[in-house]
Amino acid sequence: MAKGDAVGALEAFRKACDLAPQSAELHDQVGFLLAVLKRNADAEQEFQKAITLNDSFTLAHYHLGVAYCLDKDYPHCVSELQRAAGLDPKSLAYRSHLAEALFAAGRYLEAAAEFETATELHPGNADIWSRLGDAYQKADDLAHAVDAYRHAAQLNPGNLDARNNYGNMLIQTREADKAIAELQSVLERDPGNVNAAMNIGAAYLLKGDLDHAIAQFRVLLAKDPSLAAAHYNLGLALKYQDDLDHARAEFAKAIELDPSMAEAHYTLGISWWQAGDFDQAIAQMREAIRLRPDYGEAWFILGTTLKQKGELSEALSALREAIRLRPDDPGPYNTLGQTLRMTGDLPGSKAAFAQGARVKAAKEAQLADIMNHK
Repeated sequence: MAKGDAVGALEAFRKACDLAPQSAELHDQVGFLLAVLKRNADAEQEFQKAITLNDSFTLAHYHLGVAYCLDKDYPHCVSELQRAAGLDPKSLAYRSHLAEALFAAGRYLEAAAEFETATELHPGNADIWSRLGDAYQKADDLAHAVDAYRHAAQLNPGNLDARNNYGNMLIQTREADKAIAELQSVLERDPGNVNAAMNIGAAYLLKGDLDHAIAQFRVLLAKDPSLAAAHYNLGLALKYQDDLDHARAEFAKAIELDPSMAEAHYTLGISWWQAGDFDQAIAQMREAIRLRPDYGEAWFILGTTLKQKGELSEALSALREAIRLRPDDPGPYNTLGQTLRMTGDLPGSKAAFAQGARVKAAKEAQLADIMNHK
């Protein structure tokens, strides 16, 4: 092993295992070498033998969990890593690997809880704080994500990715001025950092400072005209200035560079809808939905536009899908009510309007509660 001869080491450990078949440690070592040699299925069998011999053998549970993760068998991976972390709760390696497994499985809040525990074990580890921010961001817990990224940025100012993430979270939590200050510090360290420059433009958009936003995106595009996101964001700023012709040109360029950008199709469709070109709007909404079938806003605008064109049956289908995807948005209920009334379905129309009113009242109550507790 010291020479890096995994094959030779495996042969020797197999012989040792034949002499002492009840040794959990030897089976674990054989499994480890098999994993090094990318014989994962064989490795898992050896780890399982080790655990059968000694169910409290922490390292074998850990190794088996990692092997399952390499196979993307996340339920078994998580189970084994939970066992390892339970046997040695102060191990950063076990805890952080468990958190990563939960993250890979899409169980973001559970991953965040494990990363939280890891930060308690090692509060000075900037990388763990950054991963905690990633988990909270994926879970849409933006307040906790901001705090985690702030810790990561403070602990390691040289980690520009973490500082970019921190700036982005500040934007998403509507703290544009703080975001700009943080991201400008990133640019001072790395003047070519495209993400920081893009996020500064986004922060100016949030502030409503459209002139600075437009200037920021044009500087980016002068350096690299192939940045689809910069064309899209420039289009947004121009749209907010009611310069719809130039905005559409930027959205079209973004789509040309990145045809998979669903939000560019959606916003281009909105601009055509505002111009009264319903056919163009419908085409763009359909493309946005093709790219992202759960795009609730696009389903809503598609339904609205179809209603305006008098294509009521298709409009009803689109609006019902918008409600399924966004049940807490009163807009589709009200448009559904209008459309049903146009078809002569007065009871259905009345029910849709009533549900829309209930949803609106619930949202207003929730907002009032938030404001009262600030």
